[in-house]
Amino acid sequence: MSQGVFMSVRQEVSFWVLEDFRNGKMSRRDAALKLGISQRSVSRKAKRLRESGLKGLAHGNGERPPKNRSSDELRQRVVELLRDIYYDFNLTHAREKLIAEHGIQVSYGTLHTWARQAGVGRGKKKRRTSKARIHRERMANEGLMLQMDGSHHRWNGADEWCLIAMIDDATSDIPYAEFFPGETTLACMKVLRQVIEKKGIPDIIYTDEAGWAGGGKRTNFSQFHRACEELGIRLITTRSPESKGRIERAWRTCQDRLVPEFRLNGIKKMLDANRYLQQVFLPSYWRQSLTVEPRSSTTRYRPIPAHMNLDNIFCLKYERQVASDNTVSYDNKRYRIVDYRFRSLRKKTVSILWHETGEVEVYYGHLKVKIELIEPVKRQWTLRPA
Repeated sequence: MSQGVFMSVRQEVSFWVLEDFRNGKMSRRDAALKLGISQRSVSRKAKRLRESGLKGLAHGNGERPPKNRSSDELRQRVVELLRDIYYDFNLTHAREKLIAEHGIQVSYGTLHTWARQAGVGRGKKKRRTSKARIHRERMANEGLMLQMDGSHHRWNGADEWCLIAMIDDATSDIPYAEFFPGETTLACMKVLRQVIEKKGIPDIIYTDEAGWAGGGKRTNFSQFHRACEELGIRLITTRSPESKGRIERAWRTCQDRLVPEFRLNGIKKMLDANRYLQQVFLPSYWRQSLTVEPRSSTTRYRPIPAHMNLDNIFCLKYERQVASDNTVSYDNKRYRIVDYRFRSLRKKTVSILWHETGEVEVYYGHLKVKIELIEPVKRQWTLRPA
């Protein structure tokens, strides 16, 4: 049985043009113009067509395997790894693991082809189409504006944690992030304090209208807003997630990368997750791959003033009026002022500071006041005679 010759559309066009040239129906110059080749190449192709027929139009390497072709054993090994170990990794992430953990060098295009043909691996998520928006340039200086938010997700595949982070708008650097059981005021204060201790005091914090930032019922007052005012930080809130898209996109990357990493490393507890996040993910991947240089080398982080006590800022602070018996009440408990520097503070306004350790302090202005807890009197009930 004779074997046919398969030709592409381009080869078929070349055949008919060369046939017209050989039969004298077309000049060498016109044939070269139609095929987009030189006149000398027209002569060479016509000679191969005369000597070898249609096979002469095919490229000489058409049936030869490429020298850089990967072996079938390597392909099978990669497919097994994608199926058994890296089944929930995106292909870019999986390729990094193949290189780092297994020493397998394979291009993304080849990996994508193998994964698609074998039906393994995880494809890219389709993004929802959104309205057209005006592009906003990054801030020029590091520390000028930090976006802050929390991401609730089942990070370990079972428990819902909240990842709270701050990202620099100028560089996309995440100076600090941590997992918490919930998005509370004290948790957000801890993240901000860590950033200040590591980098300095930023100028602006940009976040959504969460309760801890002064949204909802706390429109007129929030402890986080009060702390920012004492630090000289301008707090800006927004209702639009797109306006703080830098940290919203960071959440997609973190969820896409951290969830399979936690599964692969057997991380189930929050303590281990925070250790991996702060010691491996942020320094080794995020800062190495996803950060950019700011347009200006001048940093806008401000140093902590010498007189500023961060413990007295990152706490819950309330104002109370001293009662006539020189006591103040907080959280259903009464405290007697026993500081003899003051004759009496009755009817004066003092500040009560509650720290995360459970310690309660009272300040009159900038002076710390000595107090003692008044133990409630236990009433003894007696039965009346009938």
